[in-house]
Amino acid sequence: MTCDELRERIVDSASASQGGHAPVVAHLEECPACRGAARDYGALDRLVRPALPPSLPADFEARLRLRLSVRSRHPVSSAWLLGGAVAVLALAALLAPRFLRARPKPPPVPAEPAAALLPAAANAPAPEAPPPDIVAVRSTPISLQTVPLSAEEKAEAVALHDFDFLNSFRTLARLDAFFPEPVGPRAPVPVPAGGFPSRPPDTPDAIAGRFLDWQRAARTERIRLSELEKSFRDRPEEERSLLEDRWTLVRDFSDDQRSGLRRLASRMDELDSRAHDRLESEIRLIGRLPKEARAARWRALPFAKPLTGQEFASAERLLFSR
Repeated sequence: MTCDELRERIVDSASASQGGHAPVVAHLEECPACRGAARDYGALDRLVRPALPPSLPADFEARLRLRLSVRSRHPVSSAWLLGGAVAVLALAALLAPRFLRARPKPPPVPAEPAAALLPAAANAPAPEAPPPDIVAVRSTPISLQTVPLSAEEKAEAVALHDFDFLNSFRTLARLDAFFPEPVGPRAPVPVPAGGFPSRPPDTPDAIAGRFLDWQRAARTERIRLSELEKSFRDRPEEERSLLEDRWTLVRDFSDDQRSGLRRLASRMDELDSRAHDRLESEIRLIGRLPKEARAARWRALPFAKPLTGQEFASAERLLFSR
């Protein structure tokens, strides 16, 4: 399940029952962004959900039909009677909210002294209420309970690179031909003045956001991200800088476009070494052309013709981002 599919199920009640709870729960466990969006939408939905309209009596339809079927002393057509009934209902629906708002509130009940109601032991602070339900599928809420992070968990969370970067750096390493090389083959990349956007958080707001994401993450997701971090740090320093530099070109890609890049890398991996090297040379040549000439040359490549629309669009955006 993608982020877009899950968010559609949150806001569209007609799609809420597609696939049951399992894919919703699985995606929420893995995606901090969707958990936050679902929680925010649940609070908003409870705030603005309109009150239920007043319901008609159970025997209203039978009584109306009986009334219409009875002959009056003064003959009146059924159509006129039906029209009058509809008008009365419309007027009632219009005036009901005003009537409900105008009803006087009952007088407040005087509060009893706290000491008379509770034993002395109840003066202890009440435990924190559980977090609110974040999303419901067919009126069945799915809640996410969280506990405060320990000092060790906070240290682990704040040491990680950007989560999206960790999920993408292996793909970036397999698409060498689509990225501009620094001066000299795989030369170290200087750190920009503002730092690489893939680096661990270093501001109070960013650190607080990281703690919240880590608190909401399932244990399996924490383990997976920590293993990705270790894999990245095990690479040579110049390669790490190169991958962080490439991230600046793809960090604004949508989830679908990043998925297209992953499949594009898989297609390139399926080539034998000779065909792979030839394709990389052709793509690097295209990258040196003026931007207006790159599209036609890229589309003429035999490799590009069987690509899906998503793969093709992701590769083309990458070529034009240089």
